[in-house]
Amino acid sequence: MNTAITITAIIAAFILGLTIVTAVRDVAQAKHQAAQPYPRQDGDHTVLGPEIFTDQAGSVICWKGVNYVRQNEKGTTS
Repeated sequence: MNTAITITAIIAAFILGLTIVTAVRDVAQAKHQAAQPYPRQDGDHTVLGPEIFTDQAGSVICWKGVNYVRQNEKGTTS
């Protein structure tokens, strides 16, 4: 009976340890992302905010997964 309790305690400690490590990693990633100022270059894109970025030419802006293209005065894309 003591063996079963010991094994259960070891498994519980292991799961608790994994949970703590995951939580610490997530907090560190959140701090790293929050510390980066906007706008910033990220590869071929300029990140304008948390959910908005543009290509190098600035001809397309993606906001919340929707692409917006520049239009001329007549309302057609250029």
